Amino acid sequence: MARVTVLGGGNTAFSIAANLALAGHEVLIWEHPAFAHTLDPIRETLTIRLEGAARTGAARIAQVTTDAATACAWSEVLLCSVPSYAHAAFVAELAPHLRPGHVWALLPGNLGSLAVAQALDGYGVRGVILAESDTAPYVCRKSGPDHAVIWGTVGRLGIGVWPATQTDEVMPLIREFFPVAAAYAHVLEAGLSALNPVVHPPGVLMNAGRLERSRGEFWFYDEGVTPSVVRAIEALDA
Repeated sequence: MARVTVLGGGNTAFSIAANLALAGHEVLIWEHPAFAHTLDPIRETLTIRLEGAARTGAARIAQVTTDAATACAWSEVLLCSVPSYAHAAFVAELAPHLRPGHVWALLPGNLGSLAVAQALDGYGVRGVILAESDTAPYVCRKSGPDHAVIWGTVGRLGIGVWPATQTDEVMPLIREFFPVAAAYAHVLEAGLSALNPVVHPPGVLMNAGRLERSRGEFWFYDEGVTPSVVRAIEALDA
């Protein structure tokens, strides 16, 4: 099995790391130093307990670190699942340690590969191949500081690659970790196929009053995606 670096310490990053570790891969988790506390619950045990619809059990993580040099040296494949607003901070930390041939996948990207490519160019970093997916690979959540649950896995994970000429080279690497990965023609197609900007803003805006009154007890899809919200989502998509 392969070595892989997972970037981030949130819901999806923990789920990816655990599921891939249970599949037999050697997984290192890197988190930005400003969020080092997310790794504290697993620093000593190096274990994430995964439940749900994917693999289950105690996943043994090879290493956790906030050292960017260690993370980049561990593997040529970097799987990054963090909010898009974290991409710039991640680039600043990782750029000095990236080398030609690294494959950095944003899961999902939301057109982030274009922003990251521009940022890396500003740092003088050349030869890094970027990829982005149209959605996250799992519907998942941390259920505790060292626990995660995957409620569902996607049937198709659309991937765009930057530069597009490297698509055939990158896709086998991505499929090693996500067998359902399928190539788009380029990252623009992947980004514009993302569900997030079409589904979530209407659902939030049209439920603003309910959200403000909920004090955290709000089930977005179950409560918020009503027939009228669905019509708005479909109109926006069109």
